[in-house]
Amino acid sequence: MAGLLIGAAALTGCTSSSPAPQGQEPAAPQATLTVSPDDTTPAQRALAHVPGDVTAVTVTDFDRAALQLGLEELSSDLPQRERNDFWDRARRQTAILSDGLLRPVGPQLLRDHSFAQEDVGWEARLFDDQGQEVGWILGLHTIIDPRAVQKAVDAGVGPLADAVVDVDAGLVLSGAAVDATDPWGDDDPTGMLVTGNAVGTYVERGCVPAPAGASGLEPLAAYSVALEGTLATVRLGTDRQDLFARIALAAEDEQVTKAFEGGVADPGSGRIGYRLTDPVAAAELTLRRALPFAACAD
Repeated sequence: MAGLLIGAAALTGCTSSSPAPQGQEPAAPQATLTVSPDDTTPAQRALAHVPGDVTAVTVTDFDRAALQLGLEELSSDLPQRERNDFWDRARRQTAILSDGLLRPVGPQLLRDHSFAQEDVGWEARLFDDQGQEVGWILGLHTIIDPRAVQKAVDAGVGPLADAVVDVDAGLVLSGAAVDATDPWGDDDPTGMLVTGNAVGTYVERGCVPAPAGASGLEPLAAYSVALEGTLATVRLGTDRQDLFARIALAAEDEQVTKAFEGGVADPGSGRIGYRLTDPVAAAELTLRRALPFAACAD
């Protein structure tokens, strides 16, 4: 899976510094993922359309990346120079996990259908257990008329060919995301690993191979990594007594420690908090699944 997932984003190095995370995060909620529409995050909206046989999901919130870079609004109404500048800076300075599915056909979409990649607030990509992409979801800005997107779908423009537009929800879905059965959201334990907003969110049903010498690790059925600003939050499920062993294991990996610094654990909620010192490198490691703190049981 590692080599194929990394293709979802073009990543280069960039570092930044900030105070280390303080204290422990609050306990993870024990209820379901059902929340009011105003409180629903892009990742939660995405997981409601991820079927049970999908293995991994990446969610990139382009709007949050824009805010992180000081841009009040991301839109195709922006001059071309400003849009190009955003994508260049986002790749070099933020933890985006995708370069934007519609970017290759952006000029055609803008010319013929009056919208482009910059009118997509967030994007989810779905992968099977071999790392092959099997579907995707686009969350449109509310100002975009989904019927205009439907015309682009009918015209078969780029990846929109054969996609399905959910007019009421403002979503565009393709592949496995269409008519998803047994979705990850709601009462699903995997869905409970996704709370809060993040520029980049990665969720996997599974674990990564344990490095040589790993010890003290409990079985791991699923994990998530949320990359937001200067913080990274790893969620492994509630009531885990192996978090400190996982932090120690990750501390032995030089690449990981350059991107994820520190490490505070809350065994009750099953969360590990890191200071995110290199968001681009952290995104690359996440896509490559090179994360010792998400290792399988030894």
